[in-house]
Amino acid sequence: MRISRWIIVFAIALLSGYAGQAQKYSTAAGLRVDGNLLGITVKQRVFRTIALEGMITGNDTQTRGTLLLENHYPLAGKGLNFYIGGGGHIGGVDELGPVMGLDAIMGAELKIPLLRLVVSADVKPAYNFTYEEKPLEYSTAISVRYVLGKEGKSQRKKARARRQNKRDKAKTKSTKIKEKEKQKRKKLKEKEKTKRTKYKEKTKRLKEKNRAKRKKKREKQKEEKTFRDWKIFQIFKKDS
Repeated sequence: MRISRWIIVFAIALLSGYAGQAQKYSTAAGLRVDGNLLGITVKQRVFRTIALEGMITGNDTQTRGTLLLENHYPLAGKGLNFYIGGGGHIGGVDELGPVMGLDAIMGAELKIPLLRLVVSADVKPAYNFTYEEKPLEYSTAISVRYVLGKEGKSQRKKARARRQNKRDKAKTKSTKIKEKEKQKRKKLKEKEKTKRTKYKEKTKRLKEKNRAKRKKKREKQKEEKTFRDWKIFQIFKKDS
């Protein structure tokens, strides 16, 4: 029954999150219903996505205080978050005495648009160091908190500055990559140009060499022909 209730609340939160974007908050406090346990819960954002949650729950037979560190991930717009985290608890049970242990938590929370209310549903397994008969516990809960402090202008300004800085870094990185590619293409073109120039110069030298060789050959042939004509003239002169 608890699991079914948690699933229904989570589905409602998920569907409601697409209706619009809610404002962020820094501090919220309210009530927590965890099966037969009833208590109070306070959540304080310490970083952009990190929050501390403290809760005190109990009934006629037990009282327990829990402190959790949670990391939030946006699901739809600014109002709906999925969160996961862990921490520890300490308290007392009438029949068992003091109890303490470790806790993990996973859930979803929705900041209701236009209202200063945050509704969340979570699953919170726990391990008790001092409760040997039942060391592992598994619970589901629903919390309703009232927003005590919204994210201030300075915080929003810092968040915008961080996002802008991140975009600028990405842009700078992209520009550097493009510039690097441009320099690489330029060097490649220069290399190809140098290669073509060297090839042209080599071809030109080879042509000049062949031209000089042919000219020398023609001159030699001309000299041989002249010498041959002179010898023939001398022979004819003797005969006459």
